Amino acid sequence: MEAFDKLMLDYVLRKLTDLFEEIVLVSKEPSSPVTSGIMGLGQSSRRLPVWLSRLRRSDPYLVTDILIDQMHVTRKQNRDLRFEAQNALLNALVEDGVALHIASYSVAVVEKRLKCFLNNSPHT
Repeated sequence: MEAFDKLMLDYVLRKLTDLFEEIVLVSKEPSSPVTSGIMGLGQSSRRLPVWLSRLRRSDPYLVTDILIDQMHVTRKQNRDLRFEAQNALLNALVEDGVALHIASYSVAVVEKRLKCFLNNSPHT
C-alpha cells in the first residue's frame, strides 16, 4: 500500500503544482487580476478539495519528501516558474500543517540516516 500512497501523493503534488504555477503566472501579469486566472482554472479548482483531503491523510514527512524530490527535478530542468510555484506550495502546505518545515524535514532526514547507520553497526 505504501507504493500506491507514494504514487498518489506524487500525482496530487504535481496537480497542485500545476495549479500554483497558473496562479504564479497570472499574478505576474500586470493587466489581469489574479482572481480571473483562478476562475479560469475550472477542473483543477474543483478537484482541489479532493487533493487537499488526500494530503491531510498523509504523513507530513512523506508529503515534504516527495515535493522536495519534485523540486530537485524542476531545478535540474531550469523551470524557474514551476520551482517558484513549488516553493509557494511547500510554504502553503507547511502553514496548513500538511508538510514539514524545511528545518524539521532536515532533522528527520538526518535522524533516519543515523538510525540506519547505527542499526547496521557491528558494535550494536
